[in-house]
Amino acid sequence: MAFKSVMESISDHFRPKMDAVGVTHNGPLTADDAFIERSVNQPQPKPDELLVQVLASSVNPVDVKMRSGYQDKGVFRIFGLDVVGRVYAVGAAVKDFAVGDRVYYVGKQHHPGADAAYQVINAKMVAKAPEKLDDVSVAAMPLTSVTAYDILHHGLHLPVEKDAAKGQNLLVINGAGGVGSVLIQLAKYMGMTVIATAGTTDSKEWVRQLGADLVLDYHQNLDRQLNDSGYETVDAIANLQDTTDYWDFMVRVIRPYGEIAAIVDTTLPVDLGALKSKSASFSWIFMLARGNYNVDLEEQGQILKKMAELLDKGIVRSTVTKVYHGLSAYSIRSAFQDVAGHHAIGKVVVDFAPNIKAANEIGRGLSESADQQSNFSDGPDNVQEKDGQAEKTGKSKLNDENATTRY
Repeated sequence: MAFKSVMESISDHFRPKMDAVGVTHNGPLTADDAFIERSVNQPQPKPDELLVQVLASSVNPVDVKMRSGYQDKGVFRIFGLDVVGRVYAVGAAVKDFAVGDRVYYVGKQHHPGADAAYQVINAKMVAKAPEKLDDVSVAAMPLTSVTAYDILHHGLHLPVEKDAAKGQNLLVINGAGGVGSVLIQLAKYMGMTVIATAGTTDSKEWVRQLGADLVLDYHQNLDRQLNDSGYETVDAIANLQDTTDYWDFMVRVIRPYGEIAAIVDTTLPVDLGALKSKSASFSWIFMLARGNYNVDLEEQGQILKKMAELLDKGIVRSTVTKVYHGLSAYSIRSAFQDVAGHHAIGKVVVDFAPNIKAANEIGRGLSESADQQSNFSDGPDNVQEKDGQAEKTGKSKLNDENATTRY
């Protein structure tokens, strides 16, 4: 056993390394060590997987929730689900992708995340990235696009095709968030009348720009606003905010035989029986279920392929509104803080371009070995090796990059 451990340590020492940002505890996001930078072993693709060089990633509410629920104190964990990247290596059984392809996807919830230089992913879950969008614009789209598509297709049982739901209306609760921003656009593509809730002047203007026909102020009485606008009931509801708080309202306004879909957990029990008299339906949508249970993985790839076509045609636009530059503890922590504040409009993206540029300047191209100097331009570090991980105690120069806002 000791001999095996020694051999594993020797083998581990010679494995290619990569930069990553992650956590070792779930303390407050304001803490200096809320996220840390480490050099870790670069993953290797299995026969059905791709090794992807991550070009940009975005932060979602589920990332924040996963971090707050993290329990393995002291164990380094990498988060991040949204990816736009370039294929770096291809598993032996993969036929549809080649080294150099620019791709986008949503990773698996319980696997090492995207806040790293490289990531492995099952090829079925991947699609070619939209050709007409830059990396930052693409990075905002995977998880929210698949979720919005699932709400319409699996939750509301509608075909996501042009004018396929013409004449129907949809109430989107929390229209200005990441999912709502995509859902509004897809519903308009399908010919629906879209009613969206929003709170601030900026968020109201944002959902109007995306195509919302009617905007309700969630600070005011929603029933009254609906009635004053000529709607006693609605055909379908997508709850993207708080299923418990909005339950009674949704029961009141859903039409007989209408459909309700929700993506947010209930905090207290709700009365499903209240929908019986209307013969109305309720569905949970959680797009990460595919990866968690390894079911219908290819459906994710198919949805992303269709979304890429809609993005390239300009039918759906990217929802990125804020960008941090450089894979660093500072950038990731700042993006998480923005999303955790529950006031973000659209999506917050972290662009890895400064890291990739720095790597290329020292001679690391796409086809070269990654077992070279760290992407983090820190200078000398005090490195402590443990289980293939080298913690970086120096402060990344990329921490000085400022965020930019995009609309």
